[in-house]
Amino acid sequence: MMNWHVAKRLGVVLAVALLAACKDDGDDGGGPDGGSTPTASAGPGVGTSKAQPEGTPFTLPAGITLESPIKSYNVEDPVDCDDKFKKEAKGSGGAVALCLIFRNTTGGVVTVTLPPGLIVVSKDGSIQNGLLAQRVSIEVPPGERYFAPLFLYCANQDRATSGINDDYALGPVIGYEGFQELYSLLEGKQLTVDDVTPIQLAITHLTNGEGLSASDRAALKAL
Repeated sequence: MMNWHVAKRLGVVLAVALLAACKDDGDDGGGPDGGSTPTASAGPGVGTSKAQPEGTPFTLPAGITLESPIKSYNVEDPVDCDDKFKKEAKGSGGAVALCLIFRNTTGGVVTVTLPPGLIVVSKDGSIQNGLLAQRVSIEVPPGERYFAPLFLYCANQDRATSGINDDYALGPVIGYEGFQELYSLLEGKQLTVDDVTPIQLAITHLTNGEGLSASDRAALKAL
């Protein structure tokens, strides 16, 4: 069995790999000025855009509410997320880690389905927004509060990753050019930790307005 020291080192390695993927500037070596800073965006709220994301409003099922603001999730010590550790989390990615807190007043279990393209918006403009790349289903039992850790991908490569005490709000479902292809390529795939980096790289290309490269498509199809 892997001890926690090894697990922590692997977690650091993954975080570095994700950060590198989020900071990638595409296959052409950088922005239009030849530097490493991106200058483009696929639409509001992604890439270098500071605007609010635009898309289809997301609505929770009847009888379900989500506590606001959405709080960031502490992977090392999830005491504020009902002690639910990473193995119980939904979604992939790692650049934005959140703890969703639902309330279910229906008296029965309700399945909340989060669609690909759902974006969560940082309350701090220096912290990146998070993008959900695959459909996620969460079964919320009746009761006062139900905690669900959720992992998402980086949508803004020039901003910092989420950290402890960062606040978020639920945004719309974005469908900017090229994103539907990404969602289709990932639909139904069972992802592992090794799959996160190529997905983040593809998302970085999309959010910067570059579109998917041939290597992105090949990597996503091979997952």
